[in-house]
Order: sequence, then structure tokens, then C-alpha cells
Amino acid sequence: MLVVMSAVWISSAVAIDFQDYDDDVAALLREYQSQSDAMGSYNPSVLSFNETDDSNTLVDFEKGLILVAATTPEMLRQSIIDVLLTQIDPSVIDAKTAQDFGLINEKTNRPFFWGQVLDNKGNPMDSWRPAANFADFLLRDRVFDDGRFRVSITMVETHKEIAGGKYVKYAKAASAEHNVSVPLMMAIMETESSFNPLARSRSNALGLMQIKANTAGRDYFNLIKGYKHTPSRSYLYTPKNNIEVAAGYLSILSNRYLKGIRDPSKLEYAVISSYNGGAGNLWKSLDKNGNKTKAIARINRMSTKDFYWFLTNRHIREETRNYVKKVSNKKSKYLNL
Repeated sequence: MLVVMSAVWISSAVAIDFQDYDDDVAALLREYQSQSDAMGSYNPSVLSFNETDDSNTLVDFEKGLILVAATTPEMLRQSIIDVLLTQIDPSVIDAKTAQDFGLINEKTNRPFFWGQVLDNKGNPMDSWRPAANFADFLLRDRVFDDGRFRVSITMVETHKEIAGGKYVKYAKAASAEHNVSVPLMMAIMETESSFNPLARSRSNALGLMQIKANTAGRDYFNLIKGYKHTPSRSYLYTPKNNIEVAAGYLSILSNRYLKGIRDPSKLEYAVISSYNGGAGNLWKSLDKNGNKTKAIARINRMSTKDFYWFLTNRHIREETRNYVKKVSNKKSKYLNL
């Protein structure tokens, strides 16, 4: 599975000597180790692929860090080249195994991490020779522990802007179709997955905007498309589809589940909180019995400022309180799209 970590990577059962690593990398390894569940699953911004008994690669899309491990220097070198030249795109690779590497996007002639990772001379890599040269450079600083050679690759500071730019065209198309704000969609996308197209949460929310097939996905087909259908994993892993379904679901929240909230700004805050925590938990936060009519009336009596404060301080789910803050803060980055 894509986001199921190999036990030999950073499982809590394995004692890694963190002293062998730079402080920032060691801190991240400790974080991954502490966050891993029994199956080795992490948050949606972390992707593990190319897992074998001999090598595996981890990408943290949020932190902009790639960690590569292998049992021999030769295999480590090949794994580095693989990740530098791969297409992390379910339309190109198998979304279940992600084993087909070295594939170049035929439309752009560029690998997935082009521009997000630069070599030691500050250049992007799009072919085997520069990737191999950079791998040789990285191997000079490899560390060895627990039977594996490991290196870390840091992405450029603007890696999120570069990654997100790949999906703006889909957000704009979905915005025109469903009358949903492009900045809102981009902010949700970054918050949900940090632009990891193969993101999967522990609750099995999938893709860039973390769509659950049997809830938001089913609502989209039932209420937008007009027929009952539950989308497949491969469908939701395709960026264009994922963004389209998410935009449709945001419009369902706005026009159906949250109908009655009169002020557009308050409605958007309600949509953000409900995308994460559900409309039912919004009503329960506002009324002890979860009465929708009373909750909406209370929202309409509040000022926009007071409602935002309520969502970020009094919503019954801490995750949703933080989520509203994150999406609202990120939205400003995309206002000029």
C-alpha cells in the first residue's frame, strides 16, 4: 500500500541511532516514528513508495523532505535516481504499488519533482545523467544504521508553490462548474495533502483533497451527477477527478447542508469547518441538542468576526478548530489566482 511504511524504515520496533543524522532530519524521523500506527500509516502529506526488502523511499510533502534507504550503496544510488525521475501520478503509475519509476510526463517531458528538487549545482533534473551525478554527490554524506544506508534530500523552499501550480487549472475548471472559490479549494488542498496526489489518511480519505468515497464521493454522484455511485480508489487518486468531486461536495455543503446561513463570509467559514468535521458537528457546537434551525439562527445573529472566533475556539472538535485556522490562513496565498 502506498502510505504503509515498511517495518525496516522507521517502525517503533526498530532502534534507529538518531545521532547519525543532522538535527532537522533526526527530529523528523522521531516524529514519523512516534506518529506511526501499528500498520505504519502516517498523515496524508507523507508518502512511502518503492518499498521492497532492500530499499524504500519516503516523501514528506509538507516538510519538503525526501528520505531514501537501501541495503547497499548501489541500491541506494538507484533509488535516488528513481525518485528524482519518477512520475507520482496515478494516470502513469500503479496507484497500489507505485513500482514503475523513471517515467517522464509525456506532456511536459519532466519528472514529478522537476524544480522542486535541485542538484548540488542548483539545477533541476530531467534525465538519467544529471540525476545519477546528483545521486553520487548525495552518497558522499550517506549514513549507515540498522543495516541500511540512508540519505536525505531537501526540496527547494518554494516546493509547495511549484507542486500546487500543477493543479490550479483543475481548480479553475471546477470553480467555473460549481461556483466554488479557487483560493478556497487551493487552501483546502494544501491543508489536506500538501499537494500529495496519492495521499491517503487512516480513515481512507483519498487524493489531493482527501475525499472519502462512501460519503463525499457518493454525495457528489448522487446529488450532482444524479445517479447512485461510489467512486473507486483509482478515480479519486486522479487529480482532475479528485478536485472536481471536492468542488462538487463544497457546493453541496454550501447550497444544501448549510443552506440558511445568509452572510457569504460566515457561510464559507461554515463550509470549511463542515468539510473537515461535518455539518452535524457544527450544529452540535452551536446547540446542545444539535438543532439545525437553532444553530443557523445563532450563526445569523453573530458577526463574521464572532463566528470565526467561535469556530476556532468553541467547535466541539479540536481538529476542526485548527483546520479552520489553517485553511483561512492559507487562502490568502491564492487570492490572485
